[in-house]
Amino acid sequence: MRGWVLLSAFLLAGGFAAPALAAPVRYDYRVIHPTYGDIGTYTNVIDRVGDDTEVKSTLRIAVRLLGIVLYRQEAERTEFWRGQKLVRFDGVTVTDGKRLPVHGEAKDGVFVITTPEGTVTAPATVHPSNPWSPMVLDTGYMMSTRTGQVLPVHVSGGEVEPVALSGVTFRLHQYEVVSDKRQLVWLDDSGTPIAFRTSEHGKPVDFVLMERQQLAQRDR
Repeated sequence: MRGWVLLSAFLLAGGFAAPALAAPVRYDYRVIHPTYGDIGTYTNVIDRVGDDTEVKSTLRIAVRLLGIVLYRQEAERTEFWRGQKLVRFDGVTVTDGKRLPVHGEAKDGVFVITTPEGTVTAPATVHPSNPWSPMVLDTGYMMSTRTGQVLPVHVSGGEVEPVALSGVTFRLHQYEVVSDKRQLVWLDDSGTPIAFRTSEHGKPVDFVLMERQQLAQRDR
């Protein structure tokens, strides 16, 4: 409940405006499943230096039933951007003990992605499926941050809609991202992702922003 009070207060105060100084900013999300409730956390730490941006993401999920863990997934991922171009991606996702590394790198006008399944070439305009900025939605191709799979996407929307998140209704810019599944992203007026929804095994899973923290330079 405290998190929802904080979220409501920030939105009423005008959203999460981008800091004037180029200090890293941390965004903490709760991961909510329609059947199992609160199942974990997701964090983006965004560090901008001039035209370069580093985005570090951490995922911690555990689905429990009667105290028994039915499913566990953890991930560490790093994106390197130059302007609006993805330069490099490195990620490792561990699902129920199975490790899946993904490496991607821009070279010779394309983006080369390497996984244990092999190497694929994607358009240079490919963006990862981590909606940390409105800019990420401006693409026709997305790479799964979990598997490295590249799919064409159609992004639409942007209008302000009433959005109910765990019983609380907000007015946010809603975007629909359609590939092999339908995903939703909700941004406030400053472009901050307040929440996003993906689908896992036919069930909607929500990532809802609970806290924003500007980190000191020494925490980099």
